[in-house]
Amino acid sequence: MAKLKQTFHNPTDAPLFVNLELSTSRFRLAPGAELILFYDPTDRAADEHGSALRIEVVQGGNGLELVIWTAEEKMFYPNGEQAPLDFGHY
Repeated sequence: MAKLKQTFHNPTDAPLFVNLELSTSRFRLAPGAELILFYDPTDRAADEHGSALRIEVVQGGNGLELVIWTAEEKMFYPNGEQAPLDFGHY
């Protein structure tokens, strides 16, 4: 089955942290960097608004961070490799 693609791009001049829940993965995007992840559409659950992903901007210890809520416990890089699980260690 085809995977859904999600692209995160940091157009700012400061690092941006992207946190994925439920997988607890955390990525630090350098200025100008892009992160591409894939997930299985059969595992996703829409929220009460029908959205597949819920995105929140929160104030973290290093500035603004994105929190991406998915129904996924696993997300994948473009090469098919599973994105790492972090469980709070960054």
